[in-house]
Amino acid sequence: MTLPQLIILAIILLLLILWGAVRLHRHTTRVKRRLNLLLDALDSADTSMRFPTDTDPEVNTALNRIAQNLSDLRSRVIETEKYYQSITDTVATGVLVIAPTGHIHLANPAAIRLLDRPAITHISSLRPSWPELCDLLHTPTPGIDTTVRNLAVKTTSFTTHKGDTLLIATLDDISSQLATANLETWKEMSRILTHEIMNGIAPVVSIADTLKLRYDGQEDYMTHGLDAISDSTRSLKNFVANYKRLTVLPPPEPTDFDLTPLLQTAIDLATSDLTISNLANSSPLTNDLPTFRPICNDYNNSNPDTTQNHHPESPQFTLTTQNRHTGSPQFTLTTQNSHAGSPQFTLTLPESPVTVHADRSQVLQVLINLIKNAIEANATVIAIRISQPANRRITLDIENDGTPLTPDTATRIFTPFFTTKLHGTGIGLSLSQRIITANHGTLNLTTPPDNPTTRLTLTLPTPA
Repeated sequence: MTLPQLIILAIILLLLILWGAVRLHRHTTRVKRRLNLLLDALDSADTSMRFPTDTDPEVNTALNRIAQNLSDLRSRVIETEKYYQSITDTVATGVLVIAPTGHIHLANPAAIRLLDRPAITHISSLRPSWPELCDLLHTPTPGIDTTVRNLAVKTTSFTTHKGDTLLIATLDDISSQLATANLETWKEMSRILTHEIMNGIAPVVSIADTLKLRYDGQEDYMTHGLDAISDSTRSLKNFVANYKRLTVLPPPEPTDFDLTPLLQTAIDLATSDLTISNLANSSPLTNDLPTFRPICNDYNNSNPDTTQNHHPESPQFTLTTQNRHTGSPQFTLTTQNSHAGSPQFTLTLPESPVTVHADRSQVLQVLINLIKNAIEANATVIAIRISQPANRRITLDIENDGTPLTPDTATRIFTPFFTTKLHGTGIGLSLSQRIITANHGTLNLTTPPDNPTTRLTLTLPTPA
């Protein structure tokens, strides 16, 4: 091969190498550009980008496969998040996810309800109403297992992919467990005290009465002394009888009934002096209480103007507000033309019937007692609200503007024989709480912080 031919061949080979290099560079640049486009889309959480397969089918198919796999992965992650979100939204356990700065990343509805807050964005917002819980959770400390008021608090930690350590706190309402333990303690103590005291009182009463009958002397001090012994022992016997009522509670006979008419009946009874005096002379726990006509007969009428009540001593109700929020239609009834000294009642009721599963007579007795307590606290307004939360339990709030409770009184109102009334026995609220607990419900003081009113919240189960 001559030198010119070699030169020509070298030039051709050089051109071919240059052409291949250009093609390779263009291909590499095109793939890199497509990878950058795909990465930019993924950075924007867009997994829908696809490349045409008519050019560079192998490369574009591979890139499309990567995009599809990432899209499927993202869908599974979103699906998992929704799954766990639905769990945290429906469980009765409160869940708080707290950042090291104190900011709340997650507060499920149960936590908001248990802490009685409209929203929680920072742990410091709990200080006014829950200072002890705020101090407990302000510094992320995993492994906590303690009780704060009526809440069982447990904490654990979780480290994110960015290295941030989050504190997960769970809150469980143990009011019913505390109430049950407290009542069982009182029950056992009552049984022992009742047995021992009654055994000691009975002979004293009998001997004092016998001596009074047989004594024929003229000394007044003997007569007065025997009278004092007899009266004192009888008073002690009555006290023990009241004590015994805390333990001898008839078992509930649950039925399904509408709570709204029963509430209106309780108001009718509690505001009627004659009925109250009659009830005071009978057993408060009898299961054969008479049936009274409800105040509002057509409370769920589609167009209620003024509810009628023909009992002359019962409060008259009128429809004053109508709320038709989606999912929770309600209306408000307010008393009018109340006689002097009678409080004004405001009832916020669902339009549909509120069916609960409990012992009707026992629930009626509790409602009468709670309303009477509000009246005796010199309340001018008693606001009662029935709501139907998503956990299949009916909630009834009774709030009054009467004499507010002191912090010491608020912690002791359910303690048997604790009373602030001059002639009170101190068993009304403790007995009411036990009745509701026996009916698988709860009765607690839920007065909002720094609120001059007093609010008691009663929950009852709905039919299974």
